[in-house]
Amino acid sequence: MTSRSDPVDRRLGMRPVTAAAAATLRAAAATGVRISLLSNTSPGQDRRRALHTAGLADLFGDRVFQSRELGIGKPDAAIYEHVLSILDVGRDQVLCCGNNLANDVYPAVLLGIRAVLLATGPPSGLPARVTVITDITGLVRLLTGTSPTHTVTTGETR
Repeated sequence: MTSRSDPVDRRLGMRPVTAAAAATLRAAAATGVRISLLSNTSPGQDRRRALHTAGLADLFGDRVFQSRELGIGKPDAAIYEHVLSILDVGRDQVLCCGNNLANDVYPAVLLGIRAVLLATGPPSGLPARVTVITDITGLVRLLTGTSPTHTVTTGETR
């Protein structure tokens, strides 16, 4: 939802949701996809503010999971297990999208979750069950070929 190259919004105290990410999430939700957010956050950060500012808070509801609130962060598998438990979904119903191979993608794949890496290109040693997209808008195309009951967990780094 954010890129490391995006500037930090001083008012939010974090990078805002990009316009492309906001449009993509709205398009995904319009297909019936249930969206959640799992984010490593620092003290004082609350990604809900960025979602609210982008007009996306209603798409997420209570499905915003932040490391500073849970006391555990990515890449620890326990945080992924916690989210799966709260969402009450099976691993086969989840698509994890993130921009960090180590924190977002590897843990998901190790748990049997299908993953999407948002990157400029495929890195070496990309695990099976991982799709690389170079633009967040590519996520909608991936989702439209799946059941509308799938959950998208977006990942991001600080």
